Amino acid sequence: MDDRLHDAAGEADQHDEVSLFAPAPLEGEQEDAARNEFRKFSPLLPSIVGLAFGRAGLIVASYGSYTSTDAGMLTDGAMLVALAFLGVFFLYIAITKRRVKKSFTNALVHVCIFFEAVGLAALGAFEMFGVQSWEAHFAMSTLCTLASSGAIFYWLLRARGAATITAAVYVFAALILSEIEIYLCTLMPIALGNLVACALALAQYPCIRWARKQALAHDIRSITLPSDYFGFAKSMLTSKRFLIATAIGVGCLAVVDGMLRGYPNGQPISFTPVTRFIEFLVVVGISGTIVFLVAKRHQRIMTVGIFVLMELLACLALICYAAFPDALDIGAIFTTTLNALMVAFSWYIIIAFMSCGWRDPYYYAIAGWMVCWGCRAVTRVALIEFYELSANDMLMCAVMGTAIVLSTQVVLTQFLSVAQLENEKEDKRKEKQQSVLSKIMGLDEHETLADMRQASMQHNAEEIGRQFMLSEREVEVLALYALGFTQKRVAEELFISPGTTHAHIKRIYAKTGLHSRQEILDYMQHYTS
Repeated sequence: MDDRLHDAAGEADQHDEVSLFAPAPLEGEQEDAARNEFRKFSPLLPSIVGLAFGRAGLIVASYGSYTSTDAGMLTDGAMLVALAFLGVFFLYIAITKRRVKKSFTNALVHVCIFFEAVGLAALGAFEMFGVQSWEAHFAMSTLCTLASSGAIFYWLLRARGAATITAAVYVFAALILSEIEIYLCTLMPIALGNLVACALALAQYPCIRWARKQALAHDIRSITLPSDYFGFAKSMLTSKRFLIATAIGVGCLAVVDGMLRGYPNGQPISFTPVTRFIEFLVVVGISGTIVFLVAKRHQRIMTVGIFVLMELLACLALICYAAFPDALDIGAIFTTTLNALMVAFSWYIIIAFMSCGWRDPYYYAIAGWMVCWGCRAVTRVALIEFYELSANDMLMCAVMGTAIVLSTQVVLTQFLSVAQLENEKEDKRKEKQQSVLSKIMGLDEHETLADMRQASMQHNAEEIGRQFMLSEREVEVLALYALGFTQKRVAEELFISPGTTHAHIKRIYAKTGLHSRQEILDYMQHYTS
């Protein structure tokens, strides 16, 4: 995998400047500028296609290609099991504070793509040969959910450090492409749809090779809007509060989504061909509009604006459920659109966390998955289990309406808190609560200084490694040695012998032409970013 995937988040942005006093371009010039604006994102195409293929496999396998809002327990039950496995990996990263090696990341995505394809092929075979075992379907759905998640994490990792417009184009273009693929699968017999999705999943392999030959997202010159998740320069503390507010808001929305997708009793809502096509058009239309508005540099589209849009979709879904109780698929149009937008938004937020947090990117990817899809899955499973206790549709409608109101209020109060942060000091109680949240999310002040220094030194070592063709092990040794570790300490950290460490350091000196630790530090200061 390209070494630049793990560049430190503090790399300086190099974005286009727009003069306030420049003359307004003519209509033809505006069209050319728009084409050029989108043309510069062409290096992202293989990664966008790979991300779309990864998501398409997940939706076809575990959501039934959206022929209904989902597949019930085969969707959310499988997600809970997959999150349990991901949680173990998450705890390992959180406790050890280790960063996943590039070689492991590269191997992991290949394994994930393979098992995603295996799961899809198995589900297709079940349909072809009439296998009715629910347990077998559940196992393959879980396998696809887990494997697809791992593949998606890889493609999100490739967008780390992107600017606002780049990240928005990246996630929503992938969403649009995946929606096209998924809709085409709904037009096929189930077995054929699964096999086509299997082929698309395997197509991620050439996408990886193709993507390595292209520039990464953070290399593309684009705009970072000052009031967005990626505009961290003004106030690091405000940025952390902004991200935490978003995590809370997404979690609340996920609860609402879990209820709406199984209204009123937790069971999936089936689409007709007409309503399924309308849902497809709505998702693609809204996604394209968001990309257009962000490219036009409209402020707060990807912050307050998208939250307002998702809350509006939730309200429309609930109104349609109440207005058309005999045609729930009308309300399901807005519910499924909400779910799709939450997918792209969660990708966007994960990229933002990866770009500013000091922990390993997988930490933030799994955490985002747990907040968004964990909350949704728990809510949905609870709805299935407890609906029979009351079987009161009016009560469920009231509960869902209350959940939407609470979600809106939570998001509003969190954003207001962020807005006031630069003018007011938080009292000690709130500061203590915030520090706990910051620590959980890997954004805490107390650990950031040392860990950011280590991440920065790792980045500098990788830069030198690229310049002087150092091996991966030599880069690891160089990063620790430059931090001031003794050769014995370096050996202990990397679980190698002191003699091997000494040999690596000698080779580093020989390849770089440097002769001391201080010369290494001076070189890093002057010749690395």
